[in-house]
Amino acid sequence: MEKGEEKTKIEFVIDTNILISALIPKKTKLRDILLSGDFRIYAPEYLLKELDKYWSLILEKAEKKSVLKSNIELTKEELLSKIFFKPDKFYLLRIEEAYTICQEFDEKDTPFIALSLMLNIPILTNDKVLLKMLGFTEY
Repeated sequence: MEKGEEKTKIEFVIDTNILISALIPKKTKLRDILLSGDFRIYAPEYLLKELDKYWSLILEKAEKKSVLKSNIELTKEELLSKIFFKPDKFYLLRIEEAYTICQEFDEKDTPFIALSLMLNIPILTNDKVLLKMLGFTEY
């Protein structure tokens, strides 16, 4: 790569489950991967609503693993700073198509699927039902 040439980053849409998995420490490199800056990560603004909804549960799980609330909050801010959030109106043209797809497994995933369709990029998820529906047999 020549000087001044920007490396092409892999792009994907992240769902709430992946973000939560990166927040709660495990023997995984997920958090490091998301924070690396090697990827262009997108999410619908809806992810922020879901994160707020489950925040107390996330803190409970973190406490059980002896993780300080301040560490989880710092990690949350770091992770959120790496994500390009898109408003509903950005992917509105694909919302009906996404809803039709999501009726098969979880309608709450509609914004994530719509954004993925709009940007024409993959979605990073650990939702086993969604993965199975998309044809993945091993995850």
